Amino acid sequence: MRITRFVLLLVTAWGLMACQNMLHRGISTAMPPGDPQAESLLKSGDYAGAAQRYEQLARASRTPDHYFLEAADAALRSGDSDMAINMASAIRPGELNPTDNDRYLLLTSRLDLNEGKAREALNKLDPLSVRTLSGQDAKNYHILRASAENQLGNMIASASERVALGKLLTRPGDVQRNNEVIHDTLERVSNRQLLDQQPPPPDELGGWMALTYILKNTPGEGLAAATAQWRTRYPGHPANGAFLQRSLADAGQGSTPTQPVPAFAANGSSALPTGPFIGVLLPLTGPYASASEAIRTGMTTAHTADRNFNKPELFFSDSTEADIYQNYRRMADGGAIMVVGPLIKDEVSALAHGGELPVPVLALNQVNDLRSSRIFQFGLTPEQEVEQVAGSAWLDGKRDAILMSPESAFGRRIAEYFDRYWQSLGGRVIEKKKYSAEAADPSMLAKSLPANVEDAFVFLVADAKNARAIVPKLASVSQVPIYATSHVFDGQFNEPANTVLDGLIFCDMPWLLNPYEGGALSAQSMDREIRQTKADSVKLLAMGLDAYRLVSELNHLKADGYDRFAGATGNLSLQSDQRIQRQLECAQFIGPSLKPRGIAPLLKNNMP
Repeated sequence: MRITRFVLLLVTAWGLMACQNMLHRGISTAMPPGDPQAESLLKSGDYAGAAQRYEQLARASRTPDHYFLEAADAALRSGDSDMAINMASAIRPGELNPTDNDRYLLLTSRLDLNEGKAREALNKLDPLSVRTLSGQDAKNYHILRASAENQLGNMIASASERVALGKLLTRPGDVQRNNEVIHDTLERVSNRQLLDQQPPPPDELGGWMALTYILKNTPGEGLAAATAQWRTRYPGHPANGAFLQRSLADAGQGSTPTQPVPAFAANGSSALPTGPFIGVLLPLTGPYASASEAIRTGMTTAHTADRNFNKPELFFSDSTEADIYQNYRRMADGGAIMVVGPLIKDEVSALAHGGELPVPVLALNQVNDLRSSRIFQFGLTPEQEVEQVAGSAWLDGKRDAILMSPESAFGRRIAEYFDRYWQSLGGRVIEKKKYSAEAADPSMLAKSLPANVEDAFVFLVADAKNARAIVPKLASVSQVPIYATSHVFDGQFNEPANTVLDGLIFCDMPWLLNPYEGGALSAQSMDREIRQTKADSVKLLAMGLDAYRLVSELNHLKADGYDRFAGATGNLSLQSDQRIQRQLECAQFIGPSLKPRGIAPLLKNNMP
C-alpha cells in the first residue's frame, strides 16, 4: 500500500510540474472554443469552406495554432494539398497543447506520405503512443503507419498495422474492407517469407499469413480441407467469416463466361445498351488499333470473370470517329455509369476541355497539368517505373549512378527523367553513356566503368535484346550492379537466353512476374490471349483487366487515401491529383530464372 501511495504522489507531482511548465511556456492546456459556422460546414461536407473559415479564425486569433491545424486538416480532407501544406507550415508546434500536438504529427506525416516521404512520416509517428490517441486518431495512426510501410515495400509490417487497426473497427463494412486490404497486402509477399516469417498460432497476423499462403498455393480440390485445418489452428480469427466465405467463392470461379459481352461497332453505330453500362472510348482504327484491341481483350476478360449478377455491360466506341466530347456525351446521356478512355493524350486533353462531364472518366493515359475532379488518370507511364527502380537502388545504398540509354526519343525521355529524379533524391549521376539501339557497341560502353565502387550502379535503359548484348560486356569489366526498367524482361521465365542477364535487377507489373496468380485473370490462364497479342501490346492486356476492375474500386480508393487495390499492373492507389499510382514488384535475374525482391519502394512522387 505504501508503494502504491508513493507512486501516486509521484505521478501527481509530475503532472503538476508538467502543467506548470506548459503554462510557463505559454501553452494553454484548454482547447480553444469551437466555431459553429466551421462545424456546420464540416457536417455538410464542405471541407473547403471549413478550411477557409478556420484560416480566418487563425488570422484573427491571438493563439492561432489550433485554428491553423483545423484549417490544414479540413483542406487535406477537401483534397487541397497545397493549402494544407501552407496552413501546416504556419503552425508553431511548441504552442500546441498535447492533444493538438498529436494531431499535428498525424497530419504532417500524412502530408509526407502524399509526397512519397515514407521514412519522414514514420519518424513523426514514432513518438506517438496509440494508447493516448482518441478513437479516430488511433485508427488514422495505424492507417498512416500501414501506408508508410507499404510505400517502403515492407508488406508484412504494413499488414501488421492493418491487423492492429482491425481491433478498433466496429462497422461490418469497415471490418470486411480492412480484411481485404490485409489479404491483398500479404498476397504481395513471397511464399518463402510467408512461411519463414510467420508467427506461430494463435497470433492473428500469423493466421493471416497462413491463410494467404493457403489461398495462393492450394488447388481448388484441396482448398476446403486446407481451410478447415486452418480454422482448427486459428479459432475465432477475424478472417473466419465473411472474408473466408467470399474468398472460397471467388476461388471456385472458372473461366466459363457467365453472360455474353455486348457487341460493339467500330464506327459507333451500335445501339446503346438499355441498362447501366460502362462506356469505353478507344481508337479502334488507325495506328493505335492493336493497342486498343489488347485493352479491349483485357476488359472483356475481366467482365467475363466478374461473378456479380448485376454487373454493368460494356459498350465500346471508336474514339477516332466524330468529336471526342460528343462521343462521350452520347454514352453519358445514354445511361453510362462511367466512361473508360480515351487512350491518346491529346484526346484526354480535348475531353477535359470539351465541356461539362456529368459521368466520371477513367482516362487511360496521364496528362501533365490536367486537373479535373471528374477525370481519373490511369496509365502505364515509364516515369513511375523509373522512380521505383531508382528507389530500389537508393534503398540498397547506391548514391552514384552511371546512366546508359539508347539514342532514341524514348531513350532521351527516360534518361532525362532519371537524371532529374535521381538528383532530387540526393544522388549523383557521375557519367552518361549513349548507344545506338540498332547497333549497340557494349564494349565501348564498358571501358570506363569503375572496377568495383560500393555505392555506384548502372541504370540501364534497354529492351531484352539489347540488354542481352550489353550486360555480359559490362559484367566482364566491372562488378558494379545493374538496375533497369521492365523493358529488359520479355515475359519468358527460365529462358536460357536470360542467363547472360545474371544479377540484373528490374521492376515490373505483378501480372508478368507472378503469372500463376490471379485465377481466371492470371497470365497463365490468359496464355491464349497473350499469344494472339502483339508482343509490344501484351502489358495492355493487364491494363484492360485493371481498367475494368477500377470502375468499382475507385470509390474505395477515393474514400480512403491509404487504400490499395492489388491490380494486375501493380498495387494501385489514388493520389490527391486523381492519378492512379502503380506500385510495382522487383526481381533479379539469377541465371535464367527470376528471384523476387519484393514490392518496389515509393520514395518521392509528383516530380515536376
